[in-house]
Parts: sequence; structure tokens; C-alpha cells
Amino acid sequence: MNQVVIGIPTYKRPEMLEKLILSIYASQINHDLIDAINIVVVDNDSERTAEFVIDALKSNCILPFTIHYFNYPKKGLTHVRNEILKQSLKFNPEYIAFVDDDEYVTENWLNELVKTMINTNADIVQGPNLPVFEKEVPDYISRWFHVENFETNTQMELVESNNLLIKSKFLDDHNLRFDSRFDQTGGEDTFFGVQALEKGARIFWSHDAIVYETIPEKRATLKWLMRRIYRSASTFTYILKLKKSYVMLIRKFFISILYLIFGICSLAFLPFSHKHKYLGLTKISEACGGFAGMINLRYKEYAENN
Repeated sequence: MNQVVIGIPTYKRPEMLEKLILSIYASQINHDLIDAINIVVVDNDSERTAEFVIDALKSNCILPFTIHYFNYPKKGLTHVRNEILKQSLKFNPEYIAFVDDDEYVTENWLNELVKTMINTNADIVQGPNLPVFEKEVPDYISRWFHVENFETNTQMELVESNNLLIKSKFLDDHNLRFDSRFDQTGGEDTFFGVQALEKGARIFWSHDAIVYETIPEKRATLKWLMRRIYRSASTFTYILKLKKSYVMLIRKFFISILYLIFGICSLAFLPFSHKHKYLGLTKISEACGGFAGMINLRYKEYAENN
């Protein structure tokens, strides 16, 4: 059987954090797969806003769960994720799972991750992160939040840390950690995956290891979408530069030109309320982000946690 740590980074979301942990408590754990689960919460807030939530939840924490609170006030995505790895490895687990504080899990989430890990002899397994909107939004906004859910055991070449299981031995063998150059821009999980693949990681998908992400009203907007698409494109290009993938950079340059031209032409959709309404603006954002990454102009989405 296996010991698992569930690592949760959090910053000023006590209500969402409580919802997440209660959903973990409600999990149907297969004891043939998992015999002990430590929940490690790392609070990135110097005011320790998550501490009272964890103190309250400790009172109804039953086996196989044990919950632990740590405060790490130095702001930044890589800081808090690396602190989770540091604290988690002290428990000598076979696996470390990551899930974010604005999510909640399904009852077989952890079973499915571990089952896929064992069946494929993977080093990393990830599952789908499905959106749940606080308020109803039109199709031309909601479509940009939906993600593809691949078949179980599909081999992957990208990593996102919002629903992830990592083999501890792989971390130790390769001293793999999140890179501080992505601390304020995001994309630290993508680059983590790039580094893992370079070290020979086997990364697989688990179709039924489902978590749900709450999309607040302030994010379900065109402005937020354009910023996120711009940031993602600039980060992708920046990673190509770090890897010195010059052929891919040239390809990305010409793709960005095509996106820009296509985006401008697609602005004709703007007056119409259908699902492709914002296609032109999103392609322009992606093109501009691609160009920005080539000259190290990086959007610091997380310079201020919000």
C-alpha cells in the first residue's frame, strides 16, 4: 500500500479552502491502494488567514487523513509549491498530489490518480480540472475555460499543477523543483513538466481523476481571458528561449504573425453573440504574447496575489 501527501497552496481563500478539504474528507479511499494520507496546507499569506480554517478542520479529521498547516509568507508561486514539496517529503510518501485552493475533488479522485500511476508505472499523473462558474456566463466566455479530458493512460507532454500526482522517488532522484524564474508570471508547472520530460519522466492522464475549479465572476470576463492568453503565450515563448529551441522559436514567430492577421480579420465576429464572438481578440492576445516572450517582456500576473 501507499502513503500519499496532498499538497495545497493557499492565499486568502479560507472559504474555498474549507470546501476543498471537506471534499477530500468525503473521498472514498480504496485502502488496497492507499493506507495513509497527509494533507499539507502551505499558507502564502503573512496574516495566516488559512490557519483558523485548518485548526477547525483538525477536529473532524479522521483516518486515513492527517492535516498539517504551514505558513510561508514569502510571496510567489514557486516559493509556495517548493515549500509544499519540502514539507511533504518529510513524511516519506510514495506520492505527492497537488490541488489548488479554488478547487474541490470528486470522491474517487485520489484513487484514480494512484491507480493510473501504478498501472502505467508513471512518474507523474494528471487529471482534468473542470470549470464551475459562480454565475451563469454566455457561451462565448465559458468556452475558453473548458478543457479536453483525454482517455486514461494517454501519455502527456504538458504538466499543470492544479490536479497532479508525482512519484516522490522521481523528485529525489532528479532533485526536481519548481523554477523561481516563473515565480510571478505563472507557467512554473509547465516548465516543471519540461524539466521532468528532459529527465525521462513518464507522464500519463487519468480521465476519472476529476477536480472542479470555481470560476469567480471577476475571472469570467474578456479582460481576464485576454490577459491569461497573453501570459500563457509569452511564457511558452520564454520557455523555448530557455531551452534554446531556435527552430521552434522561428516557427512560433511566424505562427504569431498568422494569428495576428487571422485575429484582425476575425474581429468581424464581435458584433454577433455566438460562441466565436471573441475569437479575433483572443488570437491577437496570443500573437502579442508570443512576440512579447521573444523579447523577455513577461506579464507578471502574480506580482500581487489576488
